[in-house]
Amino acid sequence: MNAARQDEIYAVGYRKLPEGGRTRWVPWPIARTALALALRKRSTKMAGGVCAVTFVITALVLVTQVIIGRLSTTLAGAGPSSALMDNAAKLVVGDTHEALSSFIGTQLFFTAILLGVGFGGIIADDRRTGAFELYFSRPLSRLDYALGKLLAAALVPMTTIVLPFVVLWVAVVGIAPSGISDELVGLIVPGLVTALLATLLLTTTIVGVSAVGERGRTVAVLYVTLFVILGAAGGGLASAGYPAAGYLAPQQDLQTVADELLGVGGISMTASYLDLRHETNSSAILSGLALLAFSALGLATFALQLRKRVIG
Repeated sequence: MNAARQDEIYAVGYRKLPEGGRTRWVPWPIARTALALALRKRSTKMAGGVCAVTFVITALVLVTQVIIGRLSTTLAGAGPSSALMDNAAKLVVGDTHEALSSFIGTQLFFTAILLGVGFGGIIADDRRTGAFELYFSRPLSRLDYALGKLLAAALVPMTTIVLPFVVLWVAVVGIAPSGISDELVGLIVPGLVTALLATLLLTTTIVGVSAVGERGRTVAVLYVTLFVILGAAGGGLASAGYPAAGYLAPQQDLQTVADELLGVGGISMTASYLDLRHETNSSAILSGLALLAFSALGLATFALQLRKRVIG
């Protein structure tokens, strides 16, 4: 092949396929592209900053609780004064179980905003810009495309909810007195289950809403609005005497599951520093089923739209 012809081929974007290179998992480049596009947006960075602030505040609350726990242990021989100080402190900052549970529930809300503004166009923009034709002009299956998009969306709540929960748990167990740390060791598994349930909910619903949207900005507004309306309407109707409506509020469902698994006895008088919910549902099992139903609806919507628009 002469040099002029090779220059023409390179000019339109074609390159020689690498020989003997590593075999990459097909969905990963799709996920990486989606993440790179989202991180370019200023709104994504701002929403991520809010999630980081929630993490920092929770860490400060947990450190305060540990310090109070150490003081209570030190003053254990002081009799009624020690118990009085411990009870008064819990009224101010709650307890560790409540702080970890409230972190997951609160972070669900802020991560939903982050996904809306950063990943609203994860499917919609591909369809609007004709990227489907580019993706599927190569030997790419619908499953590989779907896995790539789901992976990109899942990495966000994994980063804002799952990983921070593990960091908080490790920190509080590491610095707490032996009596308190022994009690907290068992929270890691139920906490991870709750955090992963939040990840499943957010991942499937954002791709489901984006799959039926036309533009990323429209999807962002729709997704956040639906999340807020469902929470406000479900919680309001539940407070007004219709408890079944509480299961229509995703954040209330997750908070119910988190409180149950993490052993929160009830809402303290503090209303939990950043806690955006005021009530929980009566059944953690039904709340968990409601979260799974939301996730199934989002995933089914994504699958049906992809099957409708992509042949093969």
